[in-house]
Amino acid sequence: MFDTSKIGHSFAPFQVEVYRNKIHELATAIGDSNPIYHSREAAQEAGFKDVPLFPTAPTVFTHWAARSRGEGLASLGIDVKRILHGEEEYEYLAPIYHDDVLTGVTTVVDGKTRKGRDGLSLDIITTETRYTNQHNQPVLNARTTIVIRG
Repeated sequence: MFDTSKIGHSFAPFQVEVYRNKIHELATAIGDSNPIYHSREAAQEAGFKDVPLFPTAPTVFTHWAARSRGEGLASLGIDVKRILHGEEEYEYLAPIYHDDVLTGVTTVVDGKTRKGRDGLSLDIITTETRYTNQHNQPVLNARTTIVIRG
């Protein structure tokens, strides 16, 4: 059962460096052939200053850049081996480009336990990560919902 007193807990900040080649690789991996994610020239022709980050790329930040997040969740009593991905949503506040260095701070913003008819329970936990760039400008808020099988 999720301990609701953990709502409001923030984890240690982490950093993510955005690389043009990674934007290209990730866009290719998901089959996005929009030239603005593959070419600086195409991005500039479309009005961007450089290759922008594509909308769903921050999912990678959650899984790779914030590796300590699992340790943080475990410190809250969450069995990280039982986590299922629920959903993601992103609120872009400013463009994110190649060579940006982002700092993210993740906070537990909601949590509840749901009992099933079979007597098993699911903990549903929502976190929000607020990202700022190297100029301390807020650029992205990412909300993640995870489900922990009981």
